[in-house]
Amino acid sequence: MKDVSSIRFAPSILMRLGEELVPNLDQAIVELIRNSYDADATYCSIKVSGTRAAGGTIVLSDNGDGMSLEGIRDGWLVLGGSSKESKKITGRLGRRTVGDKGLGRLAALRAGQSASLLTRTKDMKPEEALHVQIKWEDFESAKVVESVPLTISTGRARDEIGTTISLVDLRRHLTSNEIDRLGRSIVLLTSPFPGESDFRVDLSAPDYPELEARVRLAYLQDAEYVLTAELNSDGFATAKVKDWKGTVLYGAPSTEWFPRQKEYKPTYDAPPAQFELYNYVLRRNAFAGRDATIGEVKDWLKVVGGVHFYHRKFRVPPYGDPGHDWLDMNLARARSPEERPSTNTSVGRVTVDDPDGLLVQKTDRVGFIESYQFMEIRRFAKDALEWFARRRLQDAETRREVHRQESNRVPAAARADLIQQISEAMPADNRQRAMKALESLEKGYTKAIEATREDLLLYRSLATAGTTAAVFAHEIGKPISSIISSQKRIRARSAELKPREKAENLKGPLDVIVSQAEKLKNFSGMQIDFLRREKRRHGAIDVNSVISNLHRLWQPILKDAKISLRLDLHNEAGSVIFGAEALIETIITNCLTNAVRAFEEPGARTRDREVIIRSIVEGQTIAIEIEDNGPGFGMSLDDIWLPGKTTHHSGTGFGLTIAKDSALDLGGTYSATSGSRELGAKFRFVFQRFQSDAH
Repeated sequence: MKDVSSIRFAPSILMRLGEELVPNLDQAIVELIRNSYDADATYCSIKVSGTRAAGGTIVLSDNGDGMSLEGIRDGWLVLGGSSKESKKITGRLGRRTVGDKGLGRLAALRAGQSASLLTRTKDMKPEEALHVQIKWEDFESAKVVESVPLTISTGRARDEIGTTISLVDLRRHLTSNEIDRLGRSIVLLTSPFPGESDFRVDLSAPDYPELEARVRLAYLQDAEYVLTAELNSDGFATAKVKDWKGTVLYGAPSTEWFPRQKEYKPTYDAPPAQFELYNYVLRRNAFAGRDATIGEVKDWLKVVGGVHFYHRKFRVPPYGDPGHDWLDMNLARARSPEERPSTNTSVGRVTVDDPDGLLVQKTDRVGFIESYQFMEIRRFAKDALEWFARRRLQDAETRREVHRQESNRVPAAARADLIQQISEAMPADNRQRAMKALESLEKGYTKAIEATREDLLLYRSLATAGTTAAVFAHEIGKPISSIISSQKRIRARSAELKPREKAENLKGPLDVIVSQAEKLKNFSGMQIDFLRREKRRHGAIDVNSVISNLHRLWQPILKDAKISLRLDLHNEAGSVIFGAEALIETIITNCLTNAVRAFEEPGARTRDREVIIRSIVEGQTIAIEIEDNGPGFGMSLDDIWLPGKTTHHSGTGFGLTIAKDSALDLGGTYSATSGSRELGAKFRFVFQRFQSDAH
């Protein structure tokens, strides 16, 4: 006996294919708009009403080619079997199709309790428009999807050619986040960027007037810099930068972007692409004489900021979405903040027509499969951004040099002018007193300048020592690994030595080699960690987090010196201050270094050595205390903060000076006393707690 059957689908598959693959309603609506574009529509209108509560309605209407009976039956109602192909061209307007798979359409249609389609082609009369209504409750009692009949009827009128899709009696209200995403998606769908478009999306949302406003707003003309880069079919690229007046500041082909980097490849194995970036300088003086205010632009950038990806004129999420910085702009800015754009200060787009269909979107329509060609487009855009940042940095250096020269010239000219004014405006008996007062002022000013120069020279010397230590720390990694590897081979070979005592005699020295190598490795890692660029950025800093990280770094080093490092951190909220993480690390590290050296002094204890780091919240302040039980201070407490003052034969005398200056840079106070046991040293630094609403 033989029986013929087929695979059928339970109604629950509709939910899984729809809501689970395309969970966000805004994204599902965008899929419907894509269908309108592929139908050669020149406009698509969206009306959103009554969505502040369940039961609202969303109506999408276009003036595209409409659908025939066969188109509805064999295309629109077939899920996952879209007739569109990546290389297909539409018939009337010659567009490259952007829709795919039909799953996004399903998710949108299921948003309401029912969905209806009304469509008319050029071959139909107004009263012959085709109509289909889907009531999803009919599927709930069905055993399989195929058993629910859908009637395609005529007799409903549609005045113009095109399609209307209505999502009726929405299952739930739209949340504020969904409304924000919908507005943002429509704003960016076919881009707010210049250039004529043959497709327009209109939004009507009486319940959400701000949603409509977002679609219309654009402040591209207020950008301080406009970067444009083009990747040609031969794989080479060019870039140029204009200022807000349209003047070209500089430009270069990709062969000249990074000419001194041997590993740089100036060609890109990717389809032709264009990159535009509008970069804003968000300072009030930069908006003087502009139509927009800085506040308006900031609010607008919160909606559209970031670099978006447009594939065949349509934006592809999530590129440029909040939290999806696919070009690592913010990471690059954190590492080197000067003159770099970020997602908060710029908006841009990468546009790819992709005639050969090399870029393939994922099934859930969120992003592309990260093929080699996609990664090459990403490299092209990142390289253009890096070139832009370098050129701006060069300009900044030039401005600084001009400022240095100007600062040397201006005081002399100002002094001469002042003396002339004194000579001309004052009587002779007052003139001499005025000149003496001027000389006294100049002497005080000169002393202040000299002190600043000495500090600058000191910190440049220390910076040189620090960077040298960092280079040493980086380079020492390989020798350390080689030492550890070699001792393992010695252990293995020594196992064959006879008598057995010879192998046992080697164990102790080899253990020392491993211990010291690990100590060097930890120390070198510490140096590199201290010099990370992002630690020099100012912002909200969690003091407890910084202390805990330093505790982890210092533990293995202090263990070898038989020093116990203990933490006593307050456990209530509020350990946050405003400043740079590097300054907190500098304060604590220099105090720890001071404690280690104190334990090395003759007569210092050799047992029960201890250092305690505390954080103490006191009202609107937080205090950091570093206390040890070493031999204490060997000089006056007033002198320990002075540069060059030290009792340690191998010390520089700069550590506590740097700690003091770092505390002052953070707006804090500093002090030192003997330890709680009348021995050792105790350093205390107090800072204002960070109030988020104040910054």
